[in-house]
Amino acid sequence: MKKIVHFSAIFVMIFSVQFLLGQNKDVNETLSNLSNDAARAYVSPVISAFGSNLNAGWVNKAPEAKRFGIDLDIKIVGMGSFFDDAQKTFSTSGTFRFTSAQADQLTSSISDPTARAEVKNQILSKDFSVGISGPTLIGSGNENVKITFNGESFNTSKGNITVPTQNIILNDVNGFLEDLSVLPMGAVQFNVGTLMGTSLSFRWLPSVEIKDLGQFNFWGIGGMHNPAVWLDKPLPVDVAFGVFYQSMDVGTVFSSTATQYGVFVSKSFNFLFLGFTPYISVTGETSSTTITYDYEFDTPTGTEKSKIDFSLDGENSGAFTVGGTFKLAILNFSVDYKLANTNTLSASVFFGF
Repeated sequence: MKKIVHFSAIFVMIFSVQFLLGQNKDVNETLSNLSNDAARAYVSPVISAFGSNLNAGWVNKAPEAKRFGIDLDIKIVGMGSFFDDAQKTFSTSGTFRFTSAQADQLTSSISDPTARAEVKNQILSKDFSVGISGPTLIGSGNENVKITFNGESFNTSKGNITVPTQNIILNDVNGFLEDLSVLPMGAVQFNVGTLMGTSLSFRWLPSVEIKDLGQFNFWGIGGMHNPAVWLDKPLPVDVAFGVFYQSMDVGTVFSSTATQYGVFVSKSFNFLFLGFTPYISVTGETSSTTITYDYEFDTPTGTEKSKIDFSLDGENSGAFTVGGTFKLAILNFSVDYKLANTNTLSASVFFGF
């Protein structure tokens, strides 16, 4: 059993990371071409989906209102958050530092070599307010992010030189996840209960080195309590209050945390070795992802790096989930759908008794 769980954990982790950040690509290298403002808009759609996934699939039933019972299971759960077409492109404004090659393109219309060199050095010496548009991280792999230079005048030894408005195409920044419609993730979860109407849940995956991404670390913990255990008469359904916390790091680029809390209601119908448990929940949730990478840019004296570090919050604040669990002896299957700003479907298979 231990080997099966370990293998399942590694499989789920690799599956999740490869779909989350693509295969045979270096996300840090892609982001290194983007300034802070550009990177925020570029990665923004995946942040809410990431948080919604982390806050999905925790609960398949509320714990029973009993003081002590054996309720153990090992679950493999998959989650998928949905994107709409509007999230696959972006258009914003912000600051940007041009590279030497891009400065050459901007100054290509200047015929005098001395003036051209002077203007290039001035371009490489400061940030510019620009327009930024194109595919987001989940956008088309056949399109590239575009920087719109708004035109500016420069003083040189040859007089005042005006560089006209023009577009710079970032050839190394396209839709990293190549027109993705659903962001899938997975987890291995252990549930244990019930003591005084309380059950605990744990998610964990072993730390593994992934090519081009670095170390992947993942864990979560949570619990539910059914207050009816303190009542003299049983309720017609199982009702529990719960809270869950999760943390995940992907290399040195992405670091995420997520919290879910709310009310969970279920009712089990069992006949011999068969069973069905419908369940619903009303929850609040938060999530935050910190993005850290090295932004590379050219100066008149050479290439420099600047550490970019910013955090984005997921858009989900409240959610309603409906689902059901089907039992066949010790084998269980469940599926549910979470209605929120970012909708998420989750399904799981678990062994328990």
